[in-house]
Amino acid sequence: PGAIATQNLFPVFAPASFFERGGWPGPYAKCAAPGVGLTWAIALPHHGMRYIDFGISQHWTAANVDWKAIALENLRKASRKIYTHGMGRLDGSPYAVAMMHTDGWGPSRLLLGEGLQKLFPEGYRVAIPEMSCGFAISNHIDAEQEDTIHRALEQCYKHGTRPLAPGIFDASAIVPDLSGA
Repeated sequence: PGAIATQNLFPVFAPASFFERGGWPGPYAKCAAPGVGLTWAIALPHHGMRYIDFGISQHWTAANVDWKAIALENLRKASRKIYTHGMGRLDGSPYAVAMMHTDGWGPSRLLLGEGLQKLFPEGYRVAIPEMSCGFAISNHIDAEQEDTIHRALEQCYKHGTRPLAPGIFDASAIVPDLSGA
């Protein structure tokens, strides 16, 4: 574990079923959003990743390394642009944004609430239909925009390679209590 550096550590959303089956080898946290959990992984070359196991997390904890905070800070540093695609209103402002970053940590950016709150000062909801795609959606959208969002989410969930959770959630529902993770 001592050879694994924290500079490539990131939080990552995963289906809660990964953890409910028992035997998950590392730390995780369940989210209030049905079917959504959070764990941590190290970015590897060529877009690979390795989930953190208990040996690694215990090593860092014993060394007084706040690895969860480091993972979130790494995500902030890697997020010059918080989203990759926007769905815009007539005035050019977004009513929804998608996070499908090539680094693979797109949905994790939903944890960057301060940036999303600036983008949607009226408040926002979130969706994680697929492990490589997250959405932030303004609380103030019309029926046509809502329908567009639902169709996009359904496509991602039904036809994605790694479905995560159907539906739209309150933003707070994906921010787990990390004190016991």
